[in-house]
Amino acid sequence: MFPSKRAFLGCLVVLGLLVSTPALAADVDDLKATYEKAVKAYNAQDDAWFAMFDNKAVSFHPTAPFAIDGDAQNKQAIKSFWGTVDSTTFTPLNTKYRMIGSTGIVWGHYAFANKPKDGGMRTSYGRFTLIYAKSDGKWLAVSSHYSALPSGN
Repeated sequence: MFPSKRAFLGCLVVLGLLVSTPALAADVDDLKATYEKAVKAYNAQDDAWFAMFDNKAVSFHPTAPFAIDGDAQNKQAIKSFWGTVDSTTFTPLNTKYRMIGSTGIVWGHYAFANKPKDGGMRTSYGRFTLIYAKSDGKWLAVSSHYSALPSGN
């Protein structure tokens, strides 16, 4: 049927790519929807945001000198910040999504606007990376890193 083992293996590789591509695209679409839902919850200062993270997630933020490690620290840091502002808007810019095996990566740049209760509107710009793992069919962020752009950029 096949002229050689090489041709047979080539057909298997092509078939594997054709079968896995829709699954990969579905995972990327699901990851994108998860991330967009997280951004919406954060901007609404909705506690649903916390459910988007694994309870052992580690985060780095521009204003925190050390890692925010785990669910309790994450909730404390974010709720404390939310308590100081009238409004906050995180706007992702040029967001990219990538799958590496069963790991999802979301990265890009952002504009971060907030109005402190004791002051005027402030806007800063930066870059971000989130690493997601799928657990029980649900994407959860296991690590996030947000950093301000260097001065002058």
